[in-house]
Amino acid sequence: MNAIQLTIGTYTQGPDPVRGIVHAEAAADGSSIEALAVTPFADPSWVVRSPDGRRVYAVSEGAQGQVGAFATVTVSEEASTAAPGPMALLAMHPTGGTEPCHGSLVGYGTHLVVANYLTGSLSVHPVGVDGTVGPQSQLVQHTGTGPDPDRQAGPHAHMVAEDPAGRYVLAVDLGADSIFGYELDAQAGRLNQVAQSRFRPGFGPRHLVFHPNGVLVYVIGELGFAVAVCSYDAESSELAVLGEVPVLDDGVPGVDFPSGIRISRDGRFLYTANRGRDQLCVFSLAADPTKPELVATVPTGGSWPRDINLSPDGSLLLSANQRGDCVTVFRLDPETGVPQPTGARLEVPAPTCVVMA
Repeated sequence: MNAIQLTIGTYTQGPDPVRGIVHAEAAADGSSIEALAVTPFADPSWVVRSPDGRRVYAVSEGAQGQVGAFATVTVSEEASTAAPGPMALLAMHPTGGTEPCHGSLVGYGTHLVVANYLTGSLSVHPVGVDGTVGPQSQLVQHTGTGPDPDRQAGPHAHMVAEDPAGRYVLAVDLGADSIFGYELDAQAGRLNQVAQSRFRPGFGPRHLVFHPNGVLVYVIGELGFAVAVCSYDAESSELAVLGEVPVLDDGVPGVDFPSGIRISRDGRFLYTANRGRDQLCVFSLAADPTKPELVATVPTGGSWPRDINLSPDGSLLLSANQRGDCVTVFRLDPETGVPQPTGARLEVPAPTCVVMA
């Protein structure tokens, strides 16, 4: 039974020689999880693995945002029992903004686009044939505000995602209550805006996931305590809100913060995480994917779940519990979709995201 390789982003509170990007391994059945190595890097709050697994990209979420590219260490067959060591830093470049919190490979892996949260901008970086990230080729500045004076006084880019066809780049902006649509000019390394989809004032969109059918998108509102179900126009990159489903009926501003959102590979279940309540919400999409039905809430087993993710085969869910300093493991019931804690737990200082391969 093959193990699942994990790359875990964390907060380090600045440079720290023993904290950074954590490489770990989980049993395929979720029965165990262990750390193998740490690559020192300041506040790598979001990490991205290349499709071939040879490179890892990480943002450094600080006042002077940075993005780094790393070469992964592959254990040879002859030394299969040895643990990999820290990754080698290949390149690091400024993102031109403050507190970068997300990034995605786009354009068939030719570019990395980073979301600078505090300054509400996108940093575009070419990726070489060797997988090394290059200096910024463009800085895209969002504009817009929302009614929340503390969280929406200006734009706050929170996520970058490519649509299923690889035609458009979508940028989720919490401060502007919008998702911006872009076309990538790969030769020039530039994003050209083609759309802006607006949400209700104060919704505060954080992250999105596409349904496997490619025509529905689910957007979690960090400030609105809800999931917006949207139709997606693949010709224009525009989203239209069809309706909202609460993730918290009694959400308290400044106390409750919905965060991660994931969808099962077969499109039957939608999962969200709530910081403050420290719980997972499970929605069934089987009857009507435009009307998610809440079927269960489950404690995360840790505090402040900043991110959740599903294993490649869809059998496990992992929760990165930032304030609980741990990653917890759940096995997903194949019939009900409800996460069942396996008891496996990895102690990690301030984990913020989990990538699995």
